[in-house]
Amino acid sequence: MRCAIYARVSTKRDEQRNSLDNQITYTTNIVKDNAWQLAGTYIDDGISGTTFLKREAIQQLIHDAKKKKFDVVIAKSVSRFGRSSVESMTVADELEQRYNIRLIFPEDNYDTATSDTKFMFRLKAILAEEESRKLSARIKIGRQTGARLGKYQASLTAFGYKRGDDGKLTLDEQYSPIVREMFDLYLYKGWGWYRIASHLNSRKVPTPRTVSGGSNKGAMWLESSIRVILENVVYTGALVQHREETMDFISKKRKTVAPDKQIIVKDAHPAIITHEEHIAALEKMRAKGKHKYNGQESTFAHVARCADCGKGMMYRKDRLGKEGDAYVCGGYVKHTSAYCSSHIIANNKLMDTIKADLQELITNNVRMEQLYNIAGGELELNQTSYTKELQGVNKQLAKREGEFRSLLTLFQQKAIGIEQFKSTNENIQSEQSRLTARKTELEALIESKKDTERYLQDFQRQVNKIAKLDIANEQVLKHIIQKLINKIEVHADGSVKIIYNIARPASLGA
Repeated sequence: MRCAIYARVSTKRDEQRNSLDNQITYTTNIVKDNAWQLAGTYIDDGISGTTFLKREAIQQLIHDAKKKKFDVVIAKSVSRFGRSSVESMTVADELEQRYNIRLIFPEDNYDTATSDTKFMFRLKAILAEEESRKLSARIKIGRQTGARLGKYQASLTAFGYKRGDDGKLTLDEQYSPIVREMFDLYLYKGWGWYRIASHLNSRKVPTPRTVSGGSNKGAMWLESSIRVILENVVYTGALVQHREETMDFISKKRKTVAPDKQIIVKDAHPAIITHEEHIAALEKMRAKGKHKYNGQESTFAHVARCADCGKGMMYRKDRLGKEGDAYVCGGYVKHTSAYCSSHIIANNKLMDTIKADLQELITNNVRMEQLYNIAGGELELNQTSYTKELQGVNKQLAKREGEFRSLLTLFQQKAIGIEQFKSTNENIQSEQSRLTARKTELEALIESKKDTERYLQDFQRQVNKIAKLDIANEQVLKHIIQKLINKIEVHADGSVKIIYNIARPASLGA
């Protein structure tokens, strides 16, 4: 009997780490006691059980059930399986009825092979959801109580502060002066967000998420990073919390709390700026926002890109003086020459280049035929490459399966402990998930070969329509560019490479 075990904890705290180990040991012993074959271990570590969609391991388990990789699934209890009664019952029914999978939840004394009714499973699922609802309510009350006591509730500490043992903010002696400097530069020296960000980057000041240990931390200060700090009331010493609240503990949907219901505590911690400076910064940003955007996009928006760093080319009015408007590398604009060179190109030059190339495309049948041959050849070449890669992916999947079987043997012989088994198994399953996803993608790409000729015919129809349009009209030209051109690469020397969307051209309309 091939058996899969599933374990889950909702946080990564130490006490839950012990719970995870206990779940794995408990369910693994059941497999051993019955002399079954352990076909897979699926672990959702630090993920809430109120929804199935965000749990990668349970999704992989369902996927593998479809592939008939095991016959039995064991989870310590229904609550470990999930805390949404509707989703738990739906997934359980799918596994049992559609894929003929036996479900065992030993702590709840439930086994689909011996239970005549699903009453006990459904009851436990409902009780698990109710317990989760009560826990969510207790956490909400606790957070609100802490907020009223002046304790900082956000998961990441505000830049310039540290969180004390009592939950309140204290000044970070290393970074609070930098916050003070940012307000001085913005309010009293007239610096903008971009200039302040560039200044901090040149000094190699770590970003807020780097200091606080947050995920998705970046190495570069951005204008948005500066704006968030300049508009945050926390730097006045006040806390404004409970601005949002969860409407439904299962969906996690949130709603904005009315201002009179928010929790405001003044003088909750040491201030870095005055209340008047906070208001002045907000007023300056509000005045700037009134004149920032006219609602119109440039002709080459989302199409023109820097050939070196890949960032979008940004339109800058009167950048070249008498020569007029220009496009400049977005990486250079945001991060200076330390990131990329300007790649500046006059708007008129870029416009004339694109018009000339489109005009030649319309009138030059030889050029058109060359494009078709290149596109067809590239697609054919891609098919060969995809087939070869798919063979390699299948070999890698077989290798991962062999590694898992070897790992399982070592674990059963007690040559390795549970921690090493779990860590190595996670790596193997992660790689298997990546390879499986790539395999599906490659199979779809190979299948798309059948559509190659249709895509080329579509492109030809779109070009024929261009011949009837007035490309001298800027709005018409913009429409054509966005539909027919995939990308325009601008090189440092001012040269331009046009990449047509020949594989999947968008319709230009009637």
